[in-house]
Amino acid sequence: MSFSRREFLTSAVLSSAALSLEAQGIPETATPMQDHAGHAHPKPERPKVARVPAVLSRITGTAGLDAAYSCLKAGRDTLQAALQITQAQEDYQDDATAGLGGLPNASGEVQLDACCFHGPTRRTAAVGAVQGIKNASLLAHTLMERTAYPMLVGEDAQRFALTRSFVQQELLTRRTRAVWELWKQLQFVLRPLGAGIYDPAWPEPDRETHFLPASQDELNLLVRKFEPLAVKAGIGPQWTWRAVYDALFPAANPLYVSTVNEKQEISCAATTSGLPWRMPGATSDIANPGTGCYLDPEVGSAGASGNAAANIKIGGARLIVENMRQGMTPEEAGMDALRKLVQWYRNDIAALRFVEVLYYVQRKDGAYSCVSLWHGDRTGHAQQFAIHDGVRRTEECLFLLEGNPPNGLSTSLHTSIRFARAAFESGAA
Repeated sequence: MSFSRREFLTSAVLSSAALSLEAQGIPETATPMQDHAGHAHPKPERPKVARVPAVLSRITGTAGLDAAYSCLKAGRDTLQAALQITQAQEDYQDDATAGLGGLPNASGEVQLDACCFHGPTRRTAAVGAVQGIKNASLLAHTLMERTAYPMLVGEDAQRFALTRSFVQQELLTRRTRAVWELWKQLQFVLRPLGAGIYDPAWPEPDRETHFLPASQDELNLLVRKFEPLAVKAGIGPQWTWRAVYDALFPAANPLYVSTVNEKQEISCAATTSGLPWRMPGATSDIANPGTGCYLDPEVGSAGASGNAAANIKIGGARLIVENMRQGMTPEEAGMDALRKLVQWYRNDIAALRFVEVLYYVQRKDGAYSCVSLWHGDRTGHAQQFAIHDGVRRTEECLFLLEGNPPNGLSTSLHTSIRFARAAFESGAA
């Protein structure tokens, strides 16, 4: 069954789910999901001169960032420092993007991808679609250290892990199982995306009125309407908004970490539970070295977070590092990749509304940047990243398009397309 956006908002399911939030223990002032709420880093100004050692990362826990920086200051290996952060998040069951507690695929299975690059020895390895092993980043590191193989996937990756003293465990938690059950309940009102949005023959009215809400307020209202279903599924009040949002608007949010020491040695690592509700066995750009995670020890590193399919189309991480090799700054290299992404989608804002991509870029001298396709994330908050170069802080990303993916630009579709085309052409010039 398919619904237009307006039909979706007024469907009978909303009426049947119209239990009062207060009666279910949800306060009237419940606020939308804020992915960064638990990681309140300070926001001092960026130093005028790049500093090393330095850690660049997706916004993440303070303990991991501090531990990684302490490793670098103590002269320990750069990859070991990066793994301090990835392991901490994989162990943290309330982080639904990696390791224990990661959101599952359509069959209710948590399948993990991870990748690591060790600049000093010029080695790399990746694992994909691994089940039952929470520390996928450590598994990728072990594969790199103990074998000559750059990639291992699925059941064979799990078997390799068990021969190397990794412990098999259930990665689906009570909460993430409940979110998966909620997603299954909502399937009969969700209109599958499929390949339609990228098909030039898809009728224009359908493209503009796909079920994505037209404004942030409308999006929030839509999510709040479904919160009683989350409560019925047994999800605690503090998680209901997040659960509904992930069920309605799934998005991958890999953790990427890059580290450089005082000798300008650089390493990077990434870990993810991938796109929620995806086809079993489908891997992300993180499982493909060079697309979601890449470095050249003579230049620097780059990594991606967001829509894997879009990033794979342009080989984003490698493209950015090669741009820096040609003399671009981290900002220029990342923005050039975003413009190429827009060009790949033929400047089609209707398609780009389904694309959320961030690039984390670090040069071996410590210069860094993070750039995003959209100014806001999928919940409307400005895109941010974390940096620790002696001062742990967050900074806002540079961006190509004003607005955020679900709601698009706050202009007409025609004007939005002209905006995207102008952004691309100005960069090409």
